[in-house]
Amino acid sequence: MRSRIYSLLLLTFFVCSVKAQKRVSLSSFPLHTIQKNDNKILVVYLSGDGGWNKFSQNLTQELSEAGYAILALDTRKYFWDQKSPAQFGGDMEGIIEHYLQTWNKSSFVVVGYSFGADVGAFLPSNFSASANQKLRSLVLLSPGFSTGFVTKISNMLGFGGTDKDKYKVLPELKKSPVPVYCIFGKQEGSDFYEAIKPIEKIHKILVPGSHRYDDDVNQLAKFIVQGF
Repeated sequence: MRSRIYSLLLLTFFVCSVKAQKRVSLSSFPLHTIQKNDNKILVVYLSGDGGWNKFSQNLTQELSEAGYAILALDTRKYFWDQKSPAQFGGDMEGIIEHYLQTWNKSSFVVVGYSFGADVGAFLPSNFSASANQKLRSLVLLSPGFSTGFVTKISNMLGFGGTDKDKYKVLPELKKSPVPVYCIFGKQEGSDFYEAIKPIEKIHKILVPGSHRYDDDVNQLAKFIVQGF
């Protein structure tokens, strides 16, 4: 009898320890969330390398007011140390699965802005088959040719290019298992916009403004939702 009680106590301790580890692990990521109790899809938002700035805050707030639950990653903080596509995919899959279960959601979309769009393009090829079954689309705001999977001061200050980094974005778009919507500002003059050739799953959209779309998040959100 005593041994059975002891075994139950050990099992309870183990389960609690695992749960605590998951909470600690999750809390180590620079996340921002807005919960919505409705049937709409979960929006996973990846900020630009400017971090959790006013633009990202206003845009996600606009999407939440349209009824979407928001799970946002501050990419400036997360990528301050070098990551690999596989590590990023594994981290995001664990985070997303937690919130899908916690918020009772069955599917999600990924919305990435600038640097967040670049790295977001690599998620499908670094997700498990199970995660990709729940992924509905990628909406990429002003993606570039390539990314290094690390925050660079030169890029944050606008002095760096996005065409010579190790990881190339376009091949990821072409092999995506889900539809990809690439949104660019008409005035930003993106060479990558010209390089993208629309095919069945890749869509190009031009909206007013430059790289921040005149900060008109209300109008931008309407274009984004078209990709859901």
